[in-house]
Amino acid sequence: MKAIVMAGGEGTRLRPLTEGRPKPMAEILGKPVLRRTVELLKRNGINDICFTLRYLPEMIRDEFGDGRELGVTIEHRVETEPLGTAGSVRACRDFIGDEDVLIISGDGVCDFDLRAAVSFHRERGAEATIVVREQAEPTSFGLVIADADGRVRAFSEKPSWENVTTSLVNTGIYVLSPEAVELIPEKGEYDFGKDLFPRLLREGRKLYAVEGRGYWCDMGSPEAYRRCCMDLISGRVDIDLEAREVSPGIWSRVELDKVTLIPPVYVGEGCVIAPGASLGPEAVVSSGSRVEAGAKITGSVINGAAIGRDCRVDGAIVGRGATVGNGSVLGSGCVIGDGAVIGPGSLVEPGVRIWSNRRVPAGRKISSSVTAEAPEAGPEFIKDHILRAAPARTMTPETAMALGAVLGGLGRTGVSHTGGEAARLMADAIVCGVTSAGGEACVPDCDFEAELAAAGRVFDLKAGAFVRESGEELTVTFFGEQGLAAQTALRRRLEPALFGRGQTELGAVGSVSPMTGLGRMYISGVVEEVRAMGPAVGRVKVAVRGTGAENRTVRCVLAGLGHEVTSGPDLPAFTSGVGGFDLTCRDERGRELDATHTAALGAACAMRLGVERLAAPVWLPGAARRLGDRYGCRLIPADTAEGRELYKTQRILRDAAVEAAVIVTAMARDGATLSRLLDDLPPFAVEKRRVEISSGARAMRRMAESAEFSAELTGGLRLNNDLGTARIAPDFDGRAIVLRTEADNVETAAELAAELEQRIRDAT
Repeated sequence: MKAIVMAGGEGTRLRPLTEGRPKPMAEILGKPVLRRTVELLKRNGINDICFTLRYLPEMIRDEFGDGRELGVTIEHRVETEPLGTAGSVRACRDFIGDEDVLIISGDGVCDFDLRAAVSFHRERGAEATIVVREQAEPTSFGLVIADADGRVRAFSEKPSWENVTTSLVNTGIYVLSPEAVELIPEKGEYDFGKDLFPRLLREGRKLYAVEGRGYWCDMGSPEAYRRCCMDLISGRVDIDLEAREVSPGIWSRVELDKVTLIPPVYVGEGCVIAPGASLGPEAVVSSGSRVEAGAKITGSVINGAAIGRDCRVDGAIVGRGATVGNGSVLGSGCVIGDGAVIGPGSLVEPGVRIWSNRRVPAGRKISSSVTAEAPEAGPEFIKDHILRAAPARTMTPETAMALGAVLGGLGRTGVSHTGGEAARLMADAIVCGVTSAGGEACVPDCDFEAELAAAGRVFDLKAGAFVRESGEELTVTFFGEQGLAAQTALRRRLEPALFGRGQTELGAVGSVSPMTGLGRMYISGVVEEVRAMGPAVGRVKVAVRGTGAENRTVRCVLAGLGHEVTSGPDLPAFTSGVGGFDLTCRDERGRELDATHTAALGAACAMRLGVERLAAPVWLPGAARRLGDRYGCRLIPADTAEGRELYKTQRILRDAAVEAAVIVTAMARDGATLSRLLDDLPPFAVEKRRVEISSGARAMRRMAESAEFSAELTGGLRLNNDLGTARIAPDFDGRAIVLRTEADNVETAAELAAELEQRIRDAT
């Protein structure tokens, strides 16, 4: 058996731990994590190894050479252009030959029995086998659902929490047959999770999954890295610490005299620990470190750094060559880069990251990183596409510019803002970031988010950012291609910018293109879109409640369609929410409809107007879906390939102005009141609950094991029974399960919700 080790990662999210080194060269107890991967392969009888390299390949080549010193044979293959995870393996076709090959990541730590995975693969006659493992935080991985024999039923690459239906994740360890390798194109980017495994599923090929037994950790963040180090010294990993256990749970390669030791503790080679120092519980002090008297280190990793007298280091990571001055305090979650200097008497607050070789003057209280605001105090994503800074001052121009640099790398980017001067400043900084990455920054004069989304479709923008200032809060709404809301993949690319700094290279500066008249263009575009559904018939008198640019625009759209927009208590009334996406309405009888019921009405009116295909988001009520047969409309799930393409051009269910125009046009066409259109809808009620739990992924996995649920790995778990229907999915951050039930009436929807809520709690 041969093995290919994927070792090309840059480790952006681990910075500053990986500043100036590839992710597989991050240090674990004095050794690069890649070296521990080689040791695992050797322990499993695999001695013929090929590294695939990309970022700083010379550092890995210099460290490992041909592998002779480790008792193995190592070849190195460097990607000169991006090939993707599977493409990099295909480039090693001559190394693989005509036998099965093991694929493993070089930036994780595990103690799996790899021989068992190989045996499983061969017993099943599999073309590809994925080694899976239960993970409480699964959104950074691919999710895998397999049957009792291990045959994979569904696969989803790095879903958002709302789409988590199991806790079994892809570990990045695979066994491939030569037939599977041949399916990978010889040129271009090609990924296992995005391309090869979905193809194997589509074609009904033999794709299997086997659960790895033992320890596995992917170091995707500084906290995951720190936790991995603690797991090693706590005995949770079957690995040789290469140190003497001087007392239970105390591992040391040096003599320790008059040092307080609370297990677990690890002290590496060449360390100097002064009498009077205190280590543990949970302390890793790697080779070459020095800890002075009175210093207390708990829950922390010290990688060859100097910790001064009377320091307090709790839950932090300190890089090689760094110095922490006497009497300083490092809070939980701090990361101090290689060679950084923390002046005596300083307080570094929780979550702050200090980049390599930076200096903090003596006696300072550091509440934000050298290059960005600390995570606890600074901007945070509250949804995949919305970043919030509250208070607004925690969003810095440096952070905004770094975010813009990420967007600029995607291509042509739209940037607009509304509110005060802070919003203008941040939008300008994002524009600077876009151009610093060589991108074109389009600056349309949009007044709200839905206008920028429309501009994204009209001008084929690759990304967008709308900055809104409201009181003491700033929000940035991000868009992907065609003006669609940004998805999880884009958020993950943006997140490192919250802790880092964008860099501009000479000669890579892009351009700025101002755009005017977007408000008029948006209104005329909505009018044309609705008129295309058929000729205008009749004139309806309606009201538009609410203020702001969003509702002014709805008034203009309805007037542009020839309707009379006025005021009065007995008129149908519409209100656009902030941003221009959600619509609510009130009929002539005074019945108030929330956004969900209004969306169902909008879908029904679109069908009345002759729309033959409608992209249906997962949240669209089943009552609206059932109308498809009545009106001859095919509803296509918006999370399918066909649905996604249709959703890009169809704004009926994602733009308040379009939705209002469709409803009013249907009223005019049929000569119907809003009340009559509402009465024509099948009766339904929706109950939504948020169930706080300890592990969203584990709960979803256990619920998915029930035959009652349908699990397609998109849109969560779905259930149909005599009471009604339900959708269950983790919340955005995975800290809760969002439960949404639908039934004929409020009482039944609540009854079903109560039953499922209890089952969710029992599953945890």
